[in-house]
Amino acid sequence: MNGSFAALAVNFIGFQLLWFVAVYGAARGWGAAALLVLLAMQAGVWALNRGWRRDAPLLAMGALACLVCEPLWMAPQLIRYVDWSAGWLAPAWIWALWLGFAVSFNYCLAWLRRRLWLAAVFGALGGVFSVTVGIRLGAADTPHGWWALALVYGVVWAAVVPGLAWLARRLEEEQRDYA
Repeated sequence: MNGSFAALAVNFIGFQLLWFVAVYGAARGWGAAALLVLLAMQAGVWALNRGWRRDAPLLAMGALACLVCEPLWMAPQLIRYVDWSAGWLAPAWIWALWLGFAVSFNYCLAWLRRRLWLAAVFGALGGVFSVTVGIRLGAADTPHGWWALALVYGVVWAAVVPGLAWLARRLEEEQRDYA
């Protein structure tokens, strides 16, 4: 695991705040503030553990995952984010969530690194739960109904979460081998 207990706590609390600011903020027109929360969370973690080099690949993977996965539900309009008209490109607050989630595999989600089946279940259920709460808060709607979105979301997140967990484990093992 990357860094100290304090860095883990900053990541855990920071991600909870990030999710709230992103989703609740998007529903109220200030979702882009999530980028500031992400920057503050990472600055806090990096001030405590100086681990930016270990976090950079996961941040990059979070960006790539956002770029690949969001069109899967945005382009066919399984989900429509409030006040956002780009057909397949996600709004800034969604990008912040992807980046914050991905980097959490070096901190508060590190326990999933060696539990890939559990990560898949966590991803499927947690992804559907998270998007459902976001919809209920008014950050998005489902033009084709909740079931269609839930099915696609569950399948995609059941692959994404173990993928991120595996990548974080590999990066940690490589760093240990070179240390």
